[in-house]
Amino acid sequence: LVLPLLLAGAAAPQEGASQAPRPSVPEQVTAELRAAHEARTQLTKEREEWAFEKQRLQLLASVVRSEAERFQALAEKARREATDLRTRTEDLTAAKRRLEHVEAMIDSLAERLEKAMEALAAKSLPGLVPPDTAAAITEPAKRLAADARRLDELRRRTATADIELIVGTLSGRTVTVRLLRAGAVAAWWMTLDGKQTGAAAVEDGKVILSPSKTPDEKAAIRKAFAIADGHAAPDWVLLPVHQGRTE
Repeated sequence: LVLPLLLAGAAAPQEGASQAPRPSVPEQVTAELRAAHEARTQLTKEREEWAFEKQRLQLLASVVRSEAERFQALAEKARREATDLRTRTEDLTAAKRRLEHVEAMIDSLAERLEKAMEALAAKSLPGLVPPDTAAAITEPAKRLAADARRLDELRRRTATADIELIVGTLSGRTVTVRLLRAGAVAAWWMTLDGKQTGAAAVEDGKVILSPSKTPDEKAAIRKAFAIADGHAAPDWVLLPVHQGRTE
């Protein structure tokens, strides 16, 4: 009875010899604390990384919002500028059309004025109508201004009595006479020696000299020349008018 018990007791150590020794309770506690500490450290690290990443994402989102607002403001400004540009373009187009209309009116007015002055020049005495200086001007406003100056000069000439030398036709002969012009078409002449006088007019582009018909007409014309020359006091003088071609 004793022997089997001894054999059983001897066999137990042999069976446990193949297993690793189990850690003691303190070792187990230490290992668990170490694992918990490592877990907490890892969790803290992950939290810090997440907090940093969150802060970075928030900053990035703020920058994106700021840029989005800036781009939106720029887009609004661009739309306003585009609208203003369209408005200005429409205004400029309308102004251009008005300018073209005004320039066309000025051109038409200048053309009518020039034709009227040329028609007047055709039947006026030489030198009365100033020469046309607007023909070479292409800008409507400057062209009309030149025509206006020409018209003013014509008015000045017709408002004064001037004496000049001209060549005219007297009884089929070409003669040089002194011409006293008053107004656009009324004029009187006197030969250089003062012996002959008469009225003058333009017919078919030529200066036609009509001799005085009576001594009174001759005396009146001589008096008018004397007044114009400053050799006689100003006075009313009744002068004859041209009565048609005399050949």
